[in-house]
This record gives sequence, structure tokens and C-alpha cells, in this order.
Amino acid sequence: MNLTEQAAAKACCAELYQSDLARLVFGDTLHPGGLGLTNRLGRLMAIHPGDWVADLASGRGSSALAMSRVFHCNVIGVEFGAVAVTQARDSALESNASGACFVRGDAEYIPLRSGRFDAVFSECSISLFSDKPATVRQIADLLRPGGRFGLSDVALDTGSLPSELDGTLGQLLCMTNALDVQGYQELLRDGGLDLVHSEDASGEIIKTLDEVESKLAAFLAFQRMSGAVVEESQLTRSPELVAKVREMVSAEKLGYWLFVGEKRL
Repeated sequence: MNLTEQAAAKACCAELYQSDLARLVFGDTLHPGGLGLTNRLGRLMAIHPGDWVADLASGRGSSALAMSRVFHCNVIGVEFGAVAVTQARDSALESNASGACFVRGDAEYIPLRSGRFDAVFSECSISLFSDKPATVRQIADLLRPGGRFGLSDVALDTGSLPSELDGTLGQLLCMTNALDVQGYQELLRDGGLDLVHSEDASGEIIKTLDEVESKLAAFLAFQRMSGAVVEESQLTRSPELVAKVREMVSAEKLGYWLFVGEKRL
């Protein structure tokens, strides 16, 4: 994929995550576990008051704002989607969150100063990046010696993604380019980070699926009641697709994991 194609893919992905459908299905956090798992990741990264933290692919800013509020740290969110950045800045102003700010930029080509950050985190985003090793090397470069990178993401056994999920729903669930658990661990090590923690949080996927299933069912019912034409698509097939995802989680082919890597001294 050339640079033009990559830019088009990222714009499409950003539009998808800024869409009303994404907000309807996932709310503001856009990842399993919500802010509870965000705070868990913050504790694992050992964030202290006054630390400088970067949130890569920060979306509408919910996690960055929560991290700043809970740990009394300074957070810079980097997000590709212009609408999401505007919403994040508005939220920061409304909540008087002086410890969080947001910039528009590509999290695969991070527009931040090297060696400045005590911690960097990314939730349900690295799985979507086209050049994961290059991104992790940049993250290591951002960190001070001893700084930590917190990653939460979908883990998928190699070759186990069904063709029917290789589309909008699979992308919304961060499945289309996800690695397996060993793949993420090797990604951090090869990027110059010592793996200090791995944690299985796969139960959060089931909770997310429960919410997705009920919200999509309500959305489709409303569409039909309003007289809208509902064409056959992945959206209308959502019940069977969600059931397929459940089967994959039960079979331990699909999970959600937290990883923390520390920059070598």
C-alpha cells in the first residue's frame, strides 16, 4: 500500500469511528472495558502526578481526559480525525481539564518530541496500523528511559478471522489486522521495550458484545418502525455476526489483552 492509499484508508477509518453508528454501538470510549480498563492501564504504567503522557489515536478524548483527571498528569492526545479532535477539545473546555490537550496528527507518524514522555498508551488502535513495528519504535523514541508504553487491544489467532467479519463490524471491533498475544509481546520487545506485564481482559469483549447486540437490535427495530428501507448488509446481519464473535471468544481464538512495555535504560 502506497502513501496515498494509506492516507485514504486512514481517512476512511477515522470517518467510521467518528460516525453516529460507532457512537451508538460503543459510546464515547470505543474500546472494551471502558474507562475502568483505561484506569487499570494507567496504574500498570505507574503514572504519577505531573507526568507527561501521550494518548495515540485518542478519538473523542474520553480516555485522555480520564487519565489526566484520575492520575493528575498531563496528557496530549493525537488523533487523525478532525471531527474527533474538535469534539475532544470541546470536552476539555467544558470540563475545565487543563491537564489534557489534543492535536490532529497521524499516530503512525507521531508529531511529538522525542524523549519527552513518561508514558504513552494506545487503546484498540495498534491493531489497525499498517506498520506496527515502525510505530512501536517511534513510541520507544518518545519515552524517557524507564518510561512505559501501555497497549490494550484485540488479540486474534492467526488465520482465524472469518470472511464475513472482514468488513465494517470487524473493523469497528479492531479485528481486521489484529495480532495474536505472542505477536504483541514480540512487537514490544523488538521495538526496544522490555515486556513487564501481560493481562487477559477477554471477559470485557463479552460485555461489549452484550451492549453491541442490544443497541444494534434497537437501532434496526427503529429503522424498520420508521419505514426506512433496511438493505441486506453486515448491519442487518449483526445478530449472527455477534454470535460468531462470541463463539471465537469462547474458543479462545479471540481475546482482549493489556500489555505494558518499559523503555530500556
